[in-house]
Amino acid sequence: MVADLLLSLVQLVVAVFLSAITAYMAFYLFQWFTRGMDEWAELRRGNPAIGVVLGSIVVAVAIVLRPALSVDTAAWDVGGDLFFRVLLAEALQLAVGLVLAIVTLTLALYLFAALTRGIDEIEELQKGNLAIAGLLAGVVLGISLLVSQAVAQILGLISSILF
Repeated sequence: MVADLLLSLVQLVVAVFLSAITAYMAFYLFQWFTRGMDEWAELRRGNPAIGVVLGSIVVAVAIVLRPALSVDTAAWDVGGDLFFRVLLAEALQLAVGLVLAIVTLTLALYLFAALTRGIDEIEELQKGNLAIAGLLAGVVLGISLLVSQAVAQILGLISSILF
């Protein structure tokens, strides 16, 4: 019982630490998509469109990464070193999940931008266009919901192969 509590507390600390890194990576993803825009200046200026899209990207990455925090140990054949294996599996799943989240969301944003050539999303966001921001937020969140199940299965497969 004490070992389970300790494992849960360590998992919580790891999740908080990696969540901060994930939020930064989500912001970096947005900066990559909006080359030439100073996002911090836009946020300081009070541009709600930038805040909406940036917030949705952070939530989308969290949705995709959520399955990485669940380590299924039912099929593992391990002895007393379950504690360290769970932490190792969780760290590996988070790393792979983060890469998959960034790749899928980046591809989705670029594909959406390519398909909507009549709209310059970046320019509209700089103007504070909340309609475009809401649309992009919906695209990002929708993609993350659709991708999260596939990511969960990929992570489960990787975990079962390695452990």
